[in-house]
Amino acid sequence: MKILNTASLTLLMATTVLWGQDTLNIPEAVVQSAFSETPELTPRNLVTLGPDIIAGAGQPSIDGILETAPGIDARQRGPLGVQTDLSIRGGSFEQVALWVDGIRWSAPHTGHHLLNLPIDPEDIERLQVVRGGSGTLGSGGVTGGVIVHTGPGATDAVEAGFEAGSYGWNRSRVRIDWGEEKVRHRVSISRAATTGYQENTDMTMQRIRYAGEAVNDLGTWNLSAGHLRSAFGAQDFYTANFPQQFEEVGLWQGQLTWRRDNGPWHWEGGVHYRDHQDRFELFREGDGYYTPDSSGVLTSDEGTVPTWYQGANQHRSSTAGARFNTRRTTAWGQTLFSVDARQERIVSNRLGLAEFGAEGDSTYALGDRRSHIDLTAGQRIQQGHLTANVLANWTLNSAADGPRFTPEASLSLRIDDSGRAVAFASARRSVRMPSYTDLYYTVGGAQGSQDLLPEEADHLEFGYRLTADLSSGHRLVLSQHLFHRWGRNLIDWVRFNGSSITQATNLRAVHFTGQEFSLSAKATTSDHPLRYLTLSAAFIGADETSEGFESNYVLDILQSKADILVGWRLADQLMLDARWSAQDRSGGYFDPTAGAEVAFDPVHLVGTTLRWTTKEGHVAIHARVDNLLDAQYVDIGNVDQPGRWLRGGITWTLTEPRWME
Repeated sequence: MKILNTASLTLLMATTVLWGQDTLNIPEAVVQSAFSETPELTPRNLVTLGPDIIAGAGQPSIDGILETAPGIDARQRGPLGVQTDLSIRGGSFEQVALWVDGIRWSAPHTGHHLLNLPIDPEDIERLQVVRGGSGTLGSGGVTGGVIVHTGPGATDAVEAGFEAGSYGWNRSRVRIDWGEEKVRHRVSISRAATTGYQENTDMTMQRIRYAGEAVNDLGTWNLSAGHLRSAFGAQDFYTANFPQQFEEVGLWQGQLTWRRDNGPWHWEGGVHYRDHQDRFELFREGDGYYTPDSSGVLTSDEGTVPTWYQGANQHRSSTAGARFNTRRTTAWGQTLFSVDARQERIVSNRLGLAEFGAEGDSTYALGDRRSHIDLTAGQRIQQGHLTANVLANWTLNSAADGPRFTPEASLSLRIDDSGRAVAFASARRSVRMPSYTDLYYTVGGAQGSQDLLPEEADHLEFGYRLTADLSSGHRLVLSQHLFHRWGRNLIDWVRFNGSSITQATNLRAVHFTGQEFSLSAKATTSDHPLRYLTLSAAFIGADETSEGFESNYVLDILQSKADILVGWRLADQLMLDARWSAQDRSGGYFDPTAGAEVAFDPVHLVGTTLRWTTKEGHVAIHARVDNLLDAQYVDIGNVDQPGRWLRGGITWTLTEPRWME
């Protein structure tokens, strides 16, 4: 309650101060909806992180940037891109959809790997977080989604950077942009490593990616292909009973998208492929950990591995699909048709059935596959100050007991002619199929279930948004959202009291109620000292608790979170970015040493980035401190989070080099 009261008082005071200033022209907000990206009034609760905030976050991975987004819960098992479970509005990490440059990415093996991306943060133009589930986000968007926009640069340039810091951290990268006006290319390469903030938390990661764009008479074409390889000590990641774990993941991704405008018609299409490999060792193998003795049994100073252990889990999952949609705009509204088809497959030595395994390959003797289609038809009607959206979504999955109908309807009212005040309401439904881990995993005291049902949720939301240009030279946006979610058959991994087994199960109906406040001021000129300021608070509660059992995901919600983000121009080329976050999580985790469940403690996190750039922009130097207060905390399982972490680096940029001519 302390966090709730402090955040509410702060937001009220800031609203009184800023809103009391004179208002000038008040434009409509530009946001993205299921229909199109146009100046419109939409009830979608969308948080946009632009280049300034992304650079100010000073993070080497997308999860670190998203943690600064208001109301978002980024539960890290490993920092700096090692592994993060992202949740929105109290949902689980499996209930978030991910879209990259117009294509929905999926991780059918497990949502733990959804944020394994071959994308450097420096290549992201903007991030958008959709708060609230929707059928138009695709299967998996039960509580919301993340939309990533990248692309090649508009000018020829070479950029190289190096960073070093605490715990043996080092990162180097290079990026090259080149091409002509209608054909652009980008290649990005990076490598990061750390010796770890405690035993068995070391990591190495490599990324390489190509992105290209071509414009011709047929439309605009975007091609991208990327690769990620990451290996890391996974101390306590999935169980504290066997803490010395290790994991190595690899990913190949490619996609081609096309879009074209032809009079009132807008056309989009795309094809994509994602291949993900995962090797997980419950008992880490290697010097200093577990090595085979003369009889081949893995042994360490802790003793020998249990007789039931059969070696590392090895999985390979793939997703291939195509997407097409068209929109037609008329004087009275817009009509939408969309289809997204994909096939998901896994081969493994632990997950699946023998009939779907890789023939002749003992490593991948098991497997499974399923096909998935999302169909959407919708209509927007605009009359005066009123905008109504109605969409019908059908989700068909070969592994489900039938199609799922996920409709949605929304209504927004522009209260004044200028659009400075908007009120809105929406009702939606969303659905998710179980992951292959949910269905089949049976190692180390965990038990999946092939009887799991798809989880579904109904959403009801009300809110308002006020926008104004202030005489101080800032654009002010104030919003508040109230929502309720009815969850059915929610999939969780639970351990009942007195049991040593953690099992996947469908929980009975769980209802979530919450509210979100946000107040942001952004400078409308590039030379203003206060570049941006965002104050936000989010509160959520569930009508069920984990009494009698330990909930690993569904009920360990971030019940209150308050954030302050500020960007300050200290001098012409000197920028200071800071973030304060207060988080209070319900539930707890089982401590095998104490033999009891331990409740999560509230935590206050502070991070700062100081950036200096030469006047010509060719050299930039930065220093970053994460967890400035050196808080000792956990936000998932028994995984200790790192304390204060210092990083510093330099970036060189050469624009339009002669050798590219």
